[in-house]
Amino acid sequence: MQFSRFHLRTVFFGAVVFAGAGLAGCGNTCVVGFSINGNGGVIVRAGDPPPTCSLSQAKGAVTVLAVKSPVCESCLVPARVNHVFVTLRGIQLRQSTNDDPNSHDWIELAPYLANEPRQVDLLGDSLPAILVKDAMVPAGSYRELRLQFLTGSLTSPEALPAENPCGVTRWNCTVIADGHIGQLHFPGDSPELLILPRDSESDSLLVLPDATMELHLNLELHHGLQFSAAEGWKTQSVIVGHAKVERESSFEQRNSTPVQAF
Repeated sequence: MQFSRFHLRTVFFGAVVFAGAGLAGCGNTCVVGFSINGNGGVIVRAGDPPPTCSLSQAKGAVTVLAVKSPVCESCLVPARVNHVFVTLRGIQLRQSTNDDPNSHDWIELAPYLANEPRQVDLLGDSLPAILVKDAMVPAGSYRELRLQFLTGSLTSPEALPAENPCGVTRWNCTVIADGHIGQLHFPGDSPELLILPRDSESDSLLVLPDATMELHLNLELHHGLQFSAAEGWKTQSVIVGHAKVERESSFEQRNSTPVQAF
């Protein structure tokens, strides 16, 4: 007999309710259920004092890395880009339950970047740059990742990088093999980039309770044409990106009894 995804979810949550009812008499037991595209699981916790069962307090750890692209060695010098520098001042997630793109309800993964922006070269043969390490965020589904870039000055100039390869007034740029420094543009009017993170389990970014995950960012340089009355058609370097999720093992949980996932 074949069951639809809706029926599977119904059976799963029914089992969670049944399990919770069976343990309701135990004051030091907490039952938490979750479901991902028809796949789910149950976490049973016991301890003294009793554990907190609020789902809003369940969190997972997120690490964000910037994957570096190789330099095009076969490109001619006038067109070969040796460096792509971006200066980050914010890395944020927006939950899937929030439908307002202008909402201020974003979760900041790297609050320290507001006062100490991080400049990263997106090209090279080195390992990925770790932008965020084990940021604790509420478990749930997230539809968007927002990268905010520095374009002006800060109230504390001493927090800026000591050396800026982009020059005096720029913080995001391309460096050509012949030494020419070019302006780096963004897809919209604001100095930010919206990325829709995806993984193999869902069409959104799922942060599970007590789990760790890595978000691999690939920020790439695209060339396009822009027309203006003053300059006519002109080539622009635009930064675009996508994100890939890599999941890791769960945290060690004290005073907990795992139950096999459905």
